[in-house]
Amino acid sequence: MANEDIGERGQWLFNLLMTDLGDRAHPYFRPRFLGDKYPTFDSIVEVVDHPAYFFFVQVKGTTRGYTPNGRRLRVQVSQEDVDRMVAVPAPTYVVGVDTALQVGFLLSVNEPRGPVAGLATRFPIDRRGREDLRDEVVEFWSARNMVLTDSRFKE
Repeated sequence: MANEDIGERGQWLFNLLMTDLGDRAHPYFRPRFLGDKYPTFDSIVEVVDHPAYFFFVQVKGTTRGYTPNGRRLRVQVSQEDVDRMVAVPAPTYVVGVDTALQVGFLLSVNEPRGPVAGLATRFPIDRRGREDLRDEVVEFWSARNMVLTDSRFKE
């Protein structure tokens, strides 16, 4: 399978994992693909019941499997992309997707760090992972007053 096909499959699986209903009537998230030309990020993801709350994601699909101990998915993120993620004043994540097993794992990239040379499997995108992610994003935005009160363009 070509790298482009693996990446595209990873993106589709990411959307499926993020919109899984579980026992809910509605998903927690609404992912929106940003397009192939957008730098660093693949998707912006809205929280369904709080559409003003969102986060950015870089999706890394792979067929390369795991490290021998099974604790890390074999994906890589460059230092340049890590630095761009950290510079964004919104929650940012890398999601590694094992396209063979159709599972995904989260990594927060909101604080300075080195390049990603494998993604820990401690934070799967499952029912609990989606709930925790929703809570984290809602807490982040709820703690901020994001109202522009002194616009130059108001009457």
